[in-house]
Amino acid sequence: MKKERSKLLLVMLLCITMIGTTLLSACGQPDPEEPEAPPSNSLTGATAEQGYDEAAAGRRVAAFVVENAPDARPQWGMDDENYSPDIILQGEVEGGITRTLWLYADYEKLPEIIGPTRSARPPFVKFSELFDSIFIHWGMSHSKGDYIGAKTVFKRDKVDHIDQMYLDDQEGMYGRDTTRAVNVEHRGIIYGEKVPATIKNEGFRTEPKEYTKLAFNRVTEPVSETAATQVGVKYSEKAFEDTYWTYSEEDGMYHSSSFENDLARENLLVLSDETEYITKEGYEGPGSAGSVTYCDYKLKGGDGKLFSKGTVKDIKWQINDGKLELIDPATDAETAKTTNDENLASAIETVKADENAEWPVYNKYVIVSPEPEEGEELSEEEALANSYVLQNLNVGKTWIGWISSNNGGKVSSK
Repeated sequence: MKKERSKLLLVMLLCITMIGTTLLSACGQPDPEEPEAPPSNSLTGATAEQGYDEAAAGRRVAAFVVENAPDARPQWGMDDENYSPDIILQGEVEGGITRTLWLYADYEKLPEIIGPTRSARPPFVKFSELFDSIFIHWGMSHSKGDYIGAKTVFKRDKVDHIDQMYLDDQEGMYGRDTTRAVNVEHRGIIYGEKVPATIKNEGFRTEPKEYTKLAFNRVTEPVSETAATQVGVKYSEKAFEDTYWTYSEEDGMYHSSSFENDLARENLLVLSDETEYITKEGYEGPGSAGSVTYCDYKLKGGDGKLFSKGTVKDIKWQINDGKLELIDPATDAETAKTTNDENLASAIETVKADENAEWPVYNKYVIVSPEPEEGEELSEEEALANSYVLQNLNVGKTWIGWISSNNGGKVSSK
């Protein structure tokens, strides 16, 4: 009863306040008399007019583990002209190095080559679960002592994943690059065109279940009045490399050469999270003296920063019901609801009058939190009093820097 009542209130407020493509589906089927907003990329907000293949709305997100050690750069496919990742997550793994996770909303639109692919780590697997991703990697960490490895997480969470180490690679999805004079572990690659058939061969569910759908503005705008054209991200006191970005007025994007290419992103998102360092002894096998210390992110939520259009804004983030939520801490929920009521009515009339009119997506979405107690009746006013407002991104691709809140992670800008 508690969950049913909470869901009813949530749907009521969502249907009142959400008209954006990315979140309209949460309301169920719209009134038959009201026009339905077109699908959009859940990771970038792009519509068909902006290059999104609407058929991809019925496909799951694909997540690829890609190395970031110096010998791995520049990564294949990262700055691909047509199919650069929708989201790139960068976080610390072990030995002070970072690794990246690339998320694609459409696994049928991939670069020719992706890589160098590397092994899975538990925080990356858990982050990918927020998007109901099919997880693609080359190897994985194993549990020992106090360390819980990726293999355990895959099994425990029943994650659909493809590991080159164990794949009967009928399609030839995995390969080794022969052009770089680096060690073999830095030359593992994925052929993008082989991914859809491999997923089909594995028999995975391909239609997405409930997963994170980010909220986007339809009109690109600064996120604040605070300028931020130079950005530096330090992951922790142990991480030996930072990531730097510079905003370009010419194309309205942030650019980084930290990956030895020209990576451009519309949005930079820095999430500060609690981390723990866990040492696994005997890393090189039974009886060996070698050890490795892993960085484990807790996905506890906390503070964050959003950079877009040369500006910066402080935000909050949390995991709610298995989904990532970005929260605007400064917006009053009642004001947001009233504004969206008016915008929704106007938008419906506009689209009714012209079926080709573009659906606008306005700035704030109200979510009910927390759930009411068993038997508790909540009025709309009470629900709003316990609500918060989601933070929008500008339409486009996003880089996420995952930093440590308790082990020296920092972000600077000017």
